[in-house]
Amino acid sequence: MTDRNKIKQLLTAFYNGNTTREEEAFLRKFFNDPTVSEEWQADRDLFYALYDSSDIRMPEGFSERLENRIDSHIKAVRTKTRRLWISMGSIAVAILLLAGLFFFKDNSTVKNDVITDTYTDPQEAAVVAEKILALVSSELNKGLSPLEKAKESIDKTNELLNKNLKR
Repeated sequence: MTDRNKIKQLLTAFYNGNTTREEEAFLRKFFNDPTVSEEWQADRDLFYALYDSSDIRMPEGFSERLENRIDSHIKAVRTKTRRLWISMGSIAVAILLLAGLFFFKDNSTVKNDVITDTYTDPQEAAVVAEKILALVSSELNKGLSPLEKAKESIDKTNELLNKNLKR
């Protein structure tokens, strides 16, 4: 049997998955020869694409460097996710506080004065209207002060997020 026929038989067996380690070593030695003719180039490429690379060694420390890189990436993602959840939680708390202040205000401070809806004297009606508007204005200002604090917190959170996302 000529070398050419032997190579063809070994390649056929290799493609069918029927070669031994020794036969694969022979093919690897054959394809590593720099004088292999052009007719074998396609088979050589296919052989190396299919060849079991279990004996290929990784560079020293490669696994540790890869694990460290993955761990640092996961840690960064977790930190960003944690910050996002904290920001979202802060916003939700601020909204709940505002809703609570708006809907569940303490009624014990409100006077139980009964205001009649008709006044015969326009001057007296204007005085009562001014008092009501002043009361509404003061209550509105009380409700807006926590909103200002929440806005400051949201602005700080956005600055942190923008700063970390630009990295």
